[in-house]
Amino acid sequence: MTSYGPNQVELFVVGADSALQHKWFTGSWGPGQTSYQNLSGRFLYDPECIAFPGNPNRLTILVVGTESAIYHKWWDGTAWGPSATSYELLGGNAIGSPTAVAWSATRLDVFVIGTDCALYHKWWDGSSWGPSYVGNWENLGGTWFSHKPAVVSLSANRLDCFVTGTDNALWHRSWDGSLWSPWKSLGGQIVGDPVAVWSGGEGIDVFARGLQDSALWHLAWNGT
Repeated sequence: MTSYGPNQVELFVVGADSALQHKWFTGSWGPGQTSYQNLSGRFLYDPECIAFPGNPNRLTILVVGTESAIYHKWWDGTAWGPSATSYELLGGNAIGSPTAVAWSATRLDVFVIGTDCALYHKWWDGSSWGPSYVGNWENLGGTWFSHKPAVVSLSANRLDCFVTGTDNALWHRSWDGSLWSPWKSLGGQIVGDPVAVWSGGEGIDVFARGLQDSALWHLAWNGT
């Protein structure tokens, strides 16, 4: 679910038929109170939907196909691309839902946990996919229990990634615009996928479920 304007909500789900289904709210629900727009395809896991800051009406949808590859679909304000029922193949081998962040009107960064349990990264710079070609992914290493990474962008060229390690600790890696930091353990004993949100300025809040008590745990970064 995402929103790109006031009184505007976009909802995407994978249906019982494995197709991507779409519903929207603009004061009332479309295409109807209980109906959905069928966007076709056959997918696993939950879809990822991203709105671009400063780019009204632009949506990007990322889904994982039944063969574990990642597919891309977009809305440009008037029509679905590549078409109403087709998708752009981005390759890869995923074991869970992708995570995406957009820190400008044209920049998109996509992250996914691969079948080898490493973290993989791909980006769109406004004109082409990196690294090198559409089906290639940057391997950021590690061996993770998470099936969906948590990623936030505090500013242009700044990315912070969080995953659950095989030691059940929270792990972190960041991009400063030119280099990736080493992986760093932030400790804890957690299970499942962490969730991270930007809290303004240099602030990051991370939430995760405790391994032993199933309680909600919280870690905050204030910039220093």
